[in-house]
Amino acid sequence: MSDIFERMRIGEPINMADTEEYRADAHREMDRCRRQCFEINSAMPGTEEIRILEGELFSGSLPETSFLTPPFQIDYANQMTIGEHVFANHGFTCMSGGGITIGDGTMIGPDAALLTVNHDLNDLQVLIFKGITIGKGAWIGARAIILPGVTIGDGAVVGSGSVVTHNVPANMVVAGNPARPLRMIERKERVERDSAGSCLERSLT
Repeated sequence: MSDIFERMRIGEPINMADTEEYRADAHREMDRCRRQCFEINSAMPGTEEIRILEGELFSGSLPETSFLTPPFQIDYANQMTIGEHVFANHGFTCMSGGGITIGDGTMIGPDAALLTVNHDLNDLQVLIFKGITIGKGAWIGARAIILPGVTIGDGAVVGSGSVVTHNVPANMVVAGNPARPLRMIERKERVERDSAGSCLERSLT
């Protein structure tokens, strides 16, 4: 049988009352993250200590170019993958048991929440996990809530205060509760010069 974290990532129902692996291994990671987040959130703003503690929270997997602004709360840092040049503002909440992937260059506004867990309506002791994937260059507005199983496409924008219940295509702007499509972003082409002076056309996606 796969370990408890793999079982959570693949969406196997987990009874939190009588699944020994959940009560042992998953709770151990949750307690570690809770203590680590407390230390980060209590550190003096702008100090190198925050960077060191964030690295410890993610066991060395947080890129040097990415930063989470304290205070924030993450329950399972070992279930998260964060790309390069990611920025999350203060109040970020991640219930990440089902797995969260955040692509390069994504920006996340204050008090946003990514939630990968729900309860079985017939038995609230049973947890149902579904992962969240956010593509490259997305923008998640302040106090937006992303619900279990949602994928946000590359370059998409989620308006402030939105509750996202379904997948968002690349370059789509959505807003509302539940979030609805508003418009597509038209990506312009730009021309750059390489070191030899020749022109290169690159998309802004």
